[in-house]
Amino acid sequence: MRKSESELAAPAGHIWIDEASRLTGLTVKTLHNYRYKGIGPPSTNYRRRLVYKLADVEAWIAGQLAPPTVDPERLRESRPPEPRRLPKRP
Repeated sequence: MRKSESELAAPAGHIWIDEASRLTGLTVKTLHNYRYKGIGPPSTNYRRRLVYKLADVEAWIAGQLAPPTVDPERLRESRPPEPRRLPKRP
């Protein structure tokens, strides 16, 4: 009797895409789209199924949660100029 895909064990240190979906909070479709665009965690095929290294998924999640680094000097430069004030009419 053949095991269903959900019963097959992922290779050691790897997880199937459905588990990666649960960990990241993204849908399976979004993970497929991210893989196509090259913006998601690295993945590979194993026995015609998509697998992720657990360490790669955890590192990708940590990278997404890291606060963006903003240089205060550049932030000040990016402010639009103050609006020009017109003189008051007498």
